[in-house]
Amino acid sequence: MFSRLVAHLDMNSFFATVEQQANPFLRGRPVGVCAYLHRNGCVIAASVEAKQLGMKVGMTMQEARERVPNAVFVQNEPAKYRAVTSRIFSILHELTDRVEHYSIDEAFLDLTGWYRDHAEAAWALTRARRRIYAEVGEWLHCSIGIAQTRFLAKLASDYQKPCGLTVVTPENLDEVLASLDLEDICGIGPRMRRRIARLGYATPLELKRAPLENLLNAFGQYGYTMWMKLNGQEVEDVASEAAPPKSIGHSHCIPNSVNREGRVEAVLTKLTERAARRLRHEKLLAGSVFVSVGLRGDDVNGWYGGGGGEFFRLDEPADDSFTLAGAARELLYELWDGREPVRFLAVTFTELCHPSGQLKFGVWDVGRGTWDVGREREQTMERLACLSKAADLVRDKHGEESISLGGMFRLSGEYAPDRIGFRKTDGVVVKGVGEKSA
Repeated sequence: MFSRLVAHLDMNSFFATVEQQANPFLRGRPVGVCAYLHRNGCVIAASVEAKQLGMKVGMTMQEARERVPNAVFVQNEPAKYRAVTSRIFSILHELTDRVEHYSIDEAFLDLTGWYRDHAEAAWALTRARRRIYAEVGEWLHCSIGIAQTRFLAKLASDYQKPCGLTVVTPENLDEVLASLDLEDICGIGPRMRRRIARLGYATPLELKRAPLENLLNAFGQYGYTMWMKLNGQEVEDVASEAAPPKSIGHSHCIPNSVNREGRVEAVLTKLTERAARRLRHEKLLAGSVFVSVGLRGDDVNGWYGGGGGEFFRLDEPADDSFTLAGAARELLYELWDGREPVRFLAVTFTELCHPSGQLKFGVWDVGRGTWDVGREREQTMERLACLSKAADLVRDKHGEESISLGGMFRLSGEYAPDRIGFRKTDGVVVKGVGEKSA
């Protein structure tokens, strides 16, 4: 009997299978989901059929088309994927009270105390998978791993793809590790593999059996953590509550039409507004703003045609769109002369903090018969914050494009559209639990 029971559920080729579920004409065909339908657009998901023919995530659309000439490419639709994820996660929350939304298509479940052993847990997860097929979509497939730790559960779900169910126990752990390559272990890439090989270890099983002192001397804390994970010792717990973000931002690859129409500043304003909306949703304030700009042309010091990034530290932490967009615009024109074609824009809020709740009192200026300038500025910031929150309520009810800042006026929805990140679950709503963000 296990002391702990942890499961990991991973949706296979998620974005691509959602598209195949939504459009029956795509089923059974190689499908690539792209960030942009452009020859240089990145493939962010490939269907099982496409992977079998050699398409890989991270390829450009041109490279993927050369590899799989008969592939169908579609542009990603974040709202669609969030809606499907919400329905899947709602099913998982019926199995336990501790579910970690690890990414848009993955979740960890702490089943300890809910099921007696791994067999009962496997039965419950198999039923959940059948419910996903029946209630969400029969074209959606998932792999499931069950083990005594979070790390081994993730390892188990990767063991058989697609549609596998693997249980790792203390009895079969060595057998599983012996069948894996070192780079199958999360956190071990080519460089780390070479460093491990220099110590004389060629497989995960050999690494598991290595003297702890050897790994500590060679890799320090990383070596200790890896040894603990491979030996089935708990290092990371299932986090049912998402950790607060350390930064919030948005980026966009700029098409030529933005430069021709003179919309660079408007696109940056839209990116800033999107990030500010997320900031307010998290109930956080930003202490500083970072903007990066990439210019078109030849590669210069890592920037195509030049560019770079600059920080702006705010006098007071803020969450209103007006203050943040103003800071972003100042940084833009420090980095860009207004003439060179822009290739890439990104805005990031850092030094995040929660509102202190402190009240600030101004000083009455007897000569002017008014409050001092500091008090007037504070009142202005309060009004801007209220305006931004009111705009959020309008968007919640009528859609993202229903109201916008003046700097975004007449900006087409195709510029800086909604994007989705694999490790972000903003907008995923779990029935009966509330909104979960990661």
